[in-house]
Amino acid sequence: MKKIEILRIESLSRAPLVVEGYLFEGSDPKAPSIAIVGAMGGDTILPLYCASTMVDFFKNKIEKENIKGNILIIPSINHYALNIGKRFWPLDNTDLNMMFPGYELGETTQRIAKKVFDVLNGYTYGIILEKRPDPAVCLPYIKLYKSGYEDLKAAKKFGFKILHHKKMKSIDTVTLQYNWQLWGTKAFSIMCSNETQIDKKIASQINQAMTRFMDKSGIIDYHIFNGYESTVINRDSIEVIKSLKSGIFIGKELPGNYVSKDQVIGEVVHSLEGNIIYEILSPCNGMITCVYSNSLIYENAVAFRVAKIG
Repeated sequence: MKKIEILRIESLSRAPLVVEGYLFEGSDPKAPSIAIVGAMGGDTILPLYCASTMVDFFKNKIEKENIKGNILIIPSINHYALNIGKRFWPLDNTDLNMMFPGYELGETTQRIAKKVFDVLNGYTYGIILEKRPDPAVCLPYIKLYKSGYEDLKAAKKFGFKILHHKKMKSIDTVTLQYNWQLWGTKAFSIMCSNETQIDKKIASQINQAMTRFMDKSGIIDYHIFNGYESTVINRDSIEVIKSLKSGIFIGKELPGNYVSKDQVIGEVVHSLEGNIIYEILSPCNGMITCVYSNSLIYENAVAFRVAKIG
């Protein structure tokens, strides 16, 4: 393992920002390579944990000869935001994942993105560990833009239940996934729940999926059980269910559970009087993909997302 310095930014008031990567060199120069990017935001704790435990896996739990292709893991980029629990770059509130491919003469986050992208460019595959922006507990899944450069067949090697083939917006052209794909890397985003506490079961599912992908792609020789045959969904496949009342939210189903049409999947309780004031019904047969994660819910807030069956 080589620990490499990707960038260093001096600070007048605190320690320098030093972004480091962990490079595990493969034994086969013809094998494909992969880079994994963890926390780009200050509230992306599960991506940070998953990336750091993958470093431990390759450092301590797999034989060196079983690593065939080069593997680079960058657990964290935005340390300043992580240190204070702030989502975006603290100095100007910008999103690092909206700054790619970067610009070496631009603002600080553009310069960071440029340095990082220069190191990432050229890998066969790329994985971005992302956190959902909304307050939701969700199944981990692959997000893949309809960019014209995406590889759906390769994305299914992760073995997640769901693969969200997402229509691009103009703003998505400055994300790492799109720019990585544009420059020839087959990039995928693994979407994680918006939670500040680590769910080791979900983290294990994500790390197993990454390990499975690397084994099936010839990057490592480390056999693991097959996952799911991923179902490809798009926006039309998802029913978004909103609460028509505000109050205390009680979810009755978990992500991954199958539900029937008109089944009660949640309740809203009057926050002062304690009685149920609204029952949330599933509008279709399907599988819960996301559940609102806060205890208090507002009127018209998204309570559930259900992937439709049929």
